[in-house]
Amino acid sequence: MKLDTRVEQALIEINFVERYGNISKKYDRERTPKGQELDYFDGDFLMEIVELLGYKAQYDKRERFFYIDLEEIGHFRFGFHFAFESGRLELIWVVYEGDKVVLGSPWTRYPRLMIARDYIIKQPIVSDYVDFRDIMKIAFEMYEDFKQVFLKIAKDK
Repeated sequence: MKLDTRVEQALIEINFVERYGNISKKYDRERTPKGQELDYFDGDFLMEIVELLGYKAQYDKRERFFYIDLEEIGHFRFGFHFAFESGRLELIWVVYEGDKVVLGSPWTRYPRLMIARDYIIKQPIVSDYVDFRDIMKIAFEMYEDFKQVFLKIAKDK
């Protein structure tokens, strides 16, 4: 699998690998030892935190992930999904161009596709709701940066 060239260029321009790497390093196993991660969570409270950050989240019970509604800009639709498993926070951006999926993989996959298959940035480990809020604040800033740069690149191509 290869990244769409517009996606890859946007990720490079927003310095995605370094920014995600910084999140991963800060919220790692050393900071949150096994057994101290936020394993059980109040989904309604997580959605409230996301709302305080300016987004409305919903939960997909069947697929067991949270998502914000798709945002339509021109002929693109952008979305953001996230899920918890064993205290790890999985972050996923989605981009559709019409009905075609342009992007829909977890963040951990992007560096592998951009740099090397064995280049690993681990998912951040969340120890409490403050960690969740702080990580999501950075993640949403990155999301907004990505959308802006992606749209500029798509317009120029």
